[in-house]
Order: sequence, then C-alpha cells, then structure tokens
Amino acid sequence: MYNDIIKLLNLEQFNLKIFKAETIKKDNTLFCHITLERDVSTCPFCGGGQLSIKDYRKKKIKHSISTNNPCYIIYNARRYKCKYCNNCFYEKNPFSLKYDKESVYTIYTVLRQLLNHTNTFTDVAMNLNLSVTTVIKIFDKYVECRRLALPSILCFDEFYRSKKSKEKYAFVMADFMNNKIVDIFNSRHKDKLDKYFCDIPEKERNSVEYIIMDMWDTYKDLASIRFKNAKIAVDSFHVIKHLNDAMISIRIKIMQKYNKKTSSLEANDMYYYMLKKFHYFFIKDFNNIYSGKIKVNKIKTKWDKYEIRKYLLSIDEDLKYAYDLKERYREFNLTASYDNCDEELKSLIEEFRNSHLEEFREFGKLLKRWEKYIKNSFIRINKKRLSNGPMEGINSRIKTILKSANGIRRFYRLRNRIMYSINKNIPIKSFNK
Repeated sequence: MYNDIIKLLNLEQFNLKIFKAETIKKDNTLFCHITLERDVSTCPFCGGGQLSIKDYRKKKIKHSISTNNPCYIIYNARRYKCKYCNNCFYEKNPFSLKYDKESVYTIYTVLRQLLNHTNTFTDVAMNLNLSVTTVIKIFDKYVECRRLALPSILCFDEFYRSKKSKEKYAFVMADFMNNKIVDIFNSRHKDKLDKYFCDIPEKERNSVEYIIMDMWDTYKDLASIRFKNAKIAVDSFHVIKHLNDAMISIRIKIMQKYNKKTSSLEANDMYYYMLKKFHYFFIKDFNNIYSGKIKVNKIKTKWDKYEIRKYLLSIDEDLKYAYDLKERYREFNLTASYDNCDEELKSLIEEFRNSHLEEFREFGKLLKRWEKYIKNSFIRINKKRLSNGPMEGINSRIKTILKSANGIRRFYRLRNRIMYSINKNIPIKSFNK
C-alpha cells in the first residue's frame, strides 16, 4: 500500500512494514510522516510479554533523497511500557542511528559521494541539501583511516600542504604494487620522521625489501637506518627531471646570446625565436612530438619535426653536444637492465663529470653520489620496473583534493580525506545502531 513512499525515500532494502504514512510538502520541503506496524512482543529488560503503548514520540530525521528539495522523515516512534518491570523503551528505529539526526541512508550517501576525490565537502553538502558542517561531522565521525601494514615495496614522497600550515610538506608512503597509500605523516623533517619510523615495529620495517624515493638525502639516510633489509632505488623520472633542468639551463644560456630584447618574439633574432618557440624539443621525447607540418611563423613556412630539430642543433655546437649526451642518457634509462647497466652508467657519469658545461658537471656529480641507487632503479618485480610512478598518480589526486577544497586545515581530516578517497576500501567506523 505504501510502496511508492518507500521507493521515494529509497528505503526498499530496509523491508519496512508501514502502518501509516503521509507526505506533505511545505515551503519546498518534503515531510514524510511514518508510523510502523507494531512488532515488539517481549520486554528487553525482563522478557515479559505484557506490553502496553505508553505514548508516541515524533523524531525528525534529515533524509537526503533529492538535489532539489530538503526532505525529512517524521518518525512516529512508539514507546512501550512493561507491566511486569514497569520499564519503558522505544521500538527499534530503522531510519537513523542512535543520537544521529540524519538518516542511515543520508550518512551512506555522504560517505559514498566523498569516495570521489573531486567532490569537496561543500559539493556534497549542496548535492544533498545539508550544511557543510553536517557533512564534515558525518565524515569525521565515521571515517578513521589507519596505517596499512608495510608492503614489501614502499614508495616515499611528499606533497605541499599550504603556506599557512606550520609544516609546509607532508610525507606519504605508498604501496608500489597496489597503488594504495600506506600512510601520511604531517612532516618530512628528519627528526620527526625518524621518530615516526621508530614507532613502527622493527619486525615490520625489516620486512620491507625495496624503497623507492627521489634524490633527497633525508629519505636516503632514514631508509638506510630504519629499514635495514631494504634496497633503496632512486626514481628514474626524478633523475631525468634533473637532466632536463640542466638541459633547459644550457638552452636558455645559449638562447640569450641572440636576444634583441624586442617586444615581439617574431621580431627577435631567428635563433632566439627558434630556441624560444621550440623549447620543448630539448626535453620532450622526440617520438612524441607531432609528426606533421609545424608552423614557423617568423619565416612564414612549415617544417616537420626533423627539419626543426636539425635547425635547432645547428645553432650552436654546445647545444648539439648537450642534446646528444642528454639523449644518450635517456636511451640508456629506457633500455638498460639491472644486470647490464654498470659499464654504461659509469661511462655516462664520467662523461657528465668531465663535461665542459657546468650544468652537466653538476649533474654528473649528482649521478656519482646516487650511482648505487640509480642502478637499483633498474630492478624489475613481476616485470614492473621500480619507480615512483604510482606515487605520481597519487600526488596528482592529492593536489586535486587540496585545490578543490581550497585547503583543509586540520591534518587528521586531510589525512582521512586523502586516504579514504584514494584507497577506496577504508572500513566505516562504529556504524552500529
């Protein structure tokens, strides 16, 4: 008889037996008055079967079913009195949890929408006709993310929180194999991070076989001390970034020789124009550059990428030398293996360290200092090369959360928000009647 109301409220899974129901719309707000059929036969205190209905109490429960109008369930709850022990008690409330003013369905909907990392607390509040405070209260009450057990392969990284935060950067550990966040700590400072690692049981730390990180000495030092059985691998993308930065500096230094300092790029020297306009040729994978004809507006023509590269490398001998050496390392990074990389890596290190270009000499020093850990980056586990690739994907989603939310001030909430939406399988806390 009341199936339409049950469907309207999305309560089919509760198998409700409704005695009486009525919907009323007032001031764009929907009120659903519901009385359930009587189903209590014994007293929960003494087990007696002589019960009488003492009275009814109306409970107003927020029930979010529509993005258009607010909705409330007005639950007409019976209160029973036992004739044997004189105790009074309410019938079971299927709509909401004890002390909650929001329905179970509303809570589930809030938590389900927050699984999407692009949804902010404000977005969910607007979608469900709730206040932002209510959404945050639900999230804080039912979500508490605990550190996952340390996996055999760990990724270390950090993300920038906010310039208003006391700790500007937070430390992140991720599982290389399943792309899940293991934990987030509110600082990357060496002393604090060391204490954090010490709080993790030594037996668990000693089970870690590999740690992947960028070229930051703090991570390397702590990993060496606190994870005694782990091999450290430097993320190859991070090495390539340092190489590209050196290449960019060399290109800019050469480009500035031809700078006429005009207001228009096309009015500037041809060499300056080409090095400025096609700067990406020096750091982007050549195979990924557009293969068709590309406009060169200064000379009103179109060249393909081979013609453009040939012209760029003819501008200066140092530029060609730098580009060729950079490409040699890039090719080595793509094709070498752990078993055969030693000789070529040492050769490249010497080439960079003895370069006549200061930027490459500095890069060579960097390679020498991290040589052992760069070699470890060629290790493959289940045909998958060790890298911080999974962490880059995680950091991208973290940045989206921070940007969309315009910052989340409380660290425990930020940590829970990130881990809950990225890991997806976080259990809901204390979801009991």
